[in-house]
Amino acid sequence: MKIRRCREEDLEEVYKIETLSFKFAYPRLLFYDYLKKLFFVLEDNGKIIGYVMADEERNLIVSIAVHPEYRRKGYGKMLMEHVLKFMRGKVILQVRKSNEAAINFYKKLGFRRVGEIRKYYIDGEDAILMSKMID
Repeated sequence: MKIRRCREEDLEEVYKIETLSFKFAYPRLLFYDYLKKLFFVLEDNGKIIGYVMADEERNLIVSIAVHPEYRRKGYGKMLMEHVLKFMRGKVILQVRKSNEAAINFYKKLGFRRVGEIRKYYIDGEDAILMSKMID
């Protein structure tokens, strides 16, 4: 198991995980934009099983996903703890209001609910805004 920076040649596998994880996947081009930011993959014997993307300038966790076959094994936590080592101050993220599993996951990592963004997602669902202070 190894966490490393995402490379351009990883993006096909990362995008497969994205589409398996989210009904409304981010566009492929977005992933290219994050290659020079905080973008890490989790690799198991050469196979990418998860990723996390963050923007240190905005202190924003953009996306995190683990391949469905590898979920509930602590890999998401490993990815989040890794990316948070590179961030300082108030870190924020948005999560679907209906995604209770993700909301609880973030709470266990020390994030707390700080607001709501109405009709944030393309299908009109609201987002919960969460934050965590990192010294």
